Amino acid sequence: MDNPFSWEYLTTRPGENEVFGPFAVLYLIFFAIGFLVTIIVYNGAARKFFPNPVLHKMARRWAAYGVAIFGAGLFFFGVRALQISLLTLEMRIWMWLAILAVFALASYAIYGLQKNYGPAMKEFEEQKLKKQYLKTTSAGTAVFPSAAKPVKRKRR
Repeated sequence: MDNPFSWEYLTTRPGENEVFGPFAVLYLIFFAIGFLVTIIVYNGAARKFFPNPVLHKMARRWAAYGVAIFGAGLFFFGVRALQISLLTLEMRIWMWLAILAVFALASYAIYGLQKNYGPAMKEFEEQKLKKQYLKTTSAGTAVFPSAAKPVKRKRR
């Protein structure tokens, strides 16, 4: 096996017997699972994993990027597996760039969680408290009633 980081290895078209090597199979499994998980999170089916609305909203935004990255990675593997010479997309470098993009997304998610979760949670709690004050009482009137609307009467 050649050095997987040499420029010649990255920019050559893989042969027919090199398509489904051990690293390629691991790549396919990782990207297929990642694609399915990000679709599940993005479509809202993962609310039980993220019961906190702020965290769910953040995870959904990151999942949108993840669907694109994992989809592109699967596309690059498909071009390689079908042995299509399509604008040099069969080169190994595209698969490595897709892996790099996954690590960049994970770093962005961790950084965003550390930086934005606290202020977003504080804002959510303030909105929740504001809604609690605006709820109606048992008599049916609002705690902070708005200006009364004029009554329109029918003309005879």
